[in-house]
Parts: sequence; C-alpha cells; structure tokens
Amino acid sequence: MAGYLLGFNSTLFQMWVDPDAASATPTQLALIAVAGPIFSFAVGATSWLLYKKIYRWRSSGLFLLMMALVGIYSFLGPVAGAGFGGDFNTAFKFLGMSRIILDVASAVGTVLLALFMFFMGIELSSWAPSSFGRVTNVICTTVAPWLVGALLVLLVYSPLPRFFIGATIFGSVFWVFAVIGAAFGFSKTRTAHPTSPLTWIDMLVTLGALIMVRILALGIRLAH
Repeated sequence: MAGYLLGFNSTLFQMWVDPDAASATPTQLALIAVAGPIFSFAVGATSWLLYKKIYRWRSSGLFLLMMALVGIYSFLGPVAGAGFGGDFNTAFKFLGMSRIILDVASAVGTVLLALFMFFMGIELSSWAPSSFGRVTNVICTTVAPWLVGALLVLLVYSPLPRFFIGATIFGSVFWVFAVIGAAFGFSKTRTAHPTSPLTWIDMLVTLGALIMVRILALGIRLAH
C-alpha cells in the first residue's frame, strides 16, 4: 500500500508487497519496506490502549489483547531481525546504514521483544478460568497458542517463500518468554476476567479473515 501511495504499482500478498519500484529512490524504497511493521505497531498500540483503558474487564478484551500482541510483535520481530533480513534490514541497507547499526537494532529489538512477550504471558494468564492450576493455565494461555498458532500460520498463509517460513518458525521461539511470563504471573487468587463462548460473530470474523488471507495469497494488484 505504501508503494501505491508513493505512485508505484504494487502487488499485495499475505505477508509482503512486491512494488514496481525500479525508478524509486532509496528513501522511497526504505519507506515501502518499513510501512508494514509501522502500521502493525500502530494497530497493536491502539488495541493495547483500548484494552487497558476500556475493555480489560469485558469479554471483548481478549480480542484486543491478542490484536495488541500480534501488532506489536509484528513490529518488534523485524527490528530484532534487522541484522539478518526482513523489512528493517532492507530499509537500513537502502539508506546505507552501517553494519554496526543493523546489529545494534537487532540487539535492542531482541531484548524488547523478549520483555514484551514476557509481560504478554503474564497478561494472558489472567484470562484462564480461576479453577485452572498453574500447568493447565500456562498450557492453555501460551503453549497452545504458540504451537498451534505457528502451525496454522504456515498452513493458512501457504505458499510462502522459504525466508518467511524460517522467520515464522524462528520468530515463534520468542513465545518461550510468554510461557515463562505466564508461569511467573500465575496466581490462583487473581480476579477472573469475564469470558464468553464463541458466537456466530466470532465465526464470521474468523471466516472473513481466512478468506482475505487466501485472496492475498494469490496477490492483489494495485495499479494506478
């Protein structure tokens, strides 16, 4: 979308964009590269603020919490990978950044992502029923989303280039810190969050998201 707004025809896929940007300047190419992670951060930060300020003690709060997790994770992940590949690596190279800057960005991103997932684990653990013990709580709130979620991403988003498959698998390792956070933050005396069973609206949203991802897997051409 950023490439299109900058005047270049683009093909939008499920995890990346392929702009016709042969005539673009290095700065424009860098902007195209980082637009996705920055947009994800904006969505995640907005969802987190809504969750904390309004919806934390409502049944809809879990959806906003997961939106916050995915959005901020989708920003910090590329930052952590800046020294190896991905959006920020591409942007920094277009801008002529030195190797030391890429390595420092990776180090900072890795630390921030680990801390973020640790605190997300604590928050997620508070959504399990109060009747759950520590082990059941940790498995249901972090281990299951980690393992099942990574598998579903690879299946639903397929076909993916080899780089994205490796990045998805490697990046999911940061869920270890969420597991640690859930185990650390467990408390049987916590105040239980209100939860509700799945509704037809939940199913429609899930179906809509699945259809959109499958359409994007084929590529959507954005032309002027």
